Amino acid sequence: MNPGGPILGRWEIYFVRVLGGLAALTLLFIMLLTCVDVAGRYIFNAPVPGALEVTEFVMGALIFTSLPLVTLRQEQVTVDLFEQFIPRFVKPALHVLLNAVSCACLAVISWRLWVKAGQMLNNGEFTAVLQVKIWPLVYYMSFQAAVTAFVLLLIMLSQARSEATVES
Repeated sequence: MNPGGPILGRWEIYFVRVLGGLAALTLLFIMLLTCVDVAGRYIFNAPVPGALEVTEFVMGALIFTSLPLVTLRQEQVTVDLFEQFIPRFVKPALHVLLNAVSCACLAVISWRLWVKAGQMLNNGEFTAVLQVKIWPLVYYMSFQAAVTAFVLLLIMLSQARSEATVES
């Protein structure tokens, strides 16, 4: 977490609990579905119809549900091949810049997902096997990408603020 305190203020604990609980329930659902599907397939010779399609659908939800949490905790995968060559005084500004670029990228991803969901809604797109509407998932993914961009913006502002107090 942020050494300067919670980034979302008093709402951070609720944010983490709600999204963490939702992610945990989603993962539990995937595990149970897979277990029932495998048992049905090998024991009863009757797999769950559309299990792969549902798993793919719910996996998209899980990934985008977890994204704001991973970002808030700053637990993203990072590659620091060149970190040893970057002067120490440059690193804080570089972190702010990288968070700004990440925020912009996620804002664009959110926008494009929103546009794609609208197209899917207008075209009436469904999944192949179960005929489930796809657009609600894509709107959800767009929303979570926007939440992640907002979290990155708050992290960036927090880092910039702490950088300014260090310089003073």
